[in-house]
Amino acid sequence: MKSLDSELEALSDELERLDYVVVKHGEWVCVRLPLVSSVRIHHTSDGHFRFVPQVGPFRRSGGLFFTSAISAAAVIASAIAYGTAPLTIIVAFLGAIALTHDACRFVLTEGCLTRLQQLVETRASTRQPLSTVDRPSLAETAQYSFIDPRPADQVPLGR
Repeated sequence: MKSLDSELEALSDELERLDYVVVKHGEWVCVRLPLVSSVRIHHTSDGHFRFVPQVGPFRRSGGLFFTSAISAAAVIASAIAYGTAPLTIIVAFLGAIALTHDACRFVLTEGCLTRLQQLVETRASTRQPLSTVDRPSLAETAQYSFIDPRPADQVPLGR
């Protein structure tokens, strides 16, 4: 099993300091989330981070496909076997709840992805200070457009 590189190790330590549940898996780090969700963090050889949202053992889109397929198959099988009986309506309701559960997973993983990207960018910006050319001068004024609140017939023409 490979060990983590220094950048991934530092990010992992920062995440643990922020009370995230972090599991180290050799070449990548996994941030565990509620609802059997997680985000894998890979550090590529060119120095970039790659984030992969997971739902259980599947990638996030694969998990959605799996839930959708199982829900649809259960409703179809129930409709074929029992028609429009109460059981079919209950199975349809449970399928809708399962898809809502997946929507919650999307929200969780997207929130985590955003936070991870912010952490990575913040860490990168603190290591590389801005050059004086990139910084705006304090005395530099910005160009503003002023809108005159008076009606058009009251504005002088010489303006």
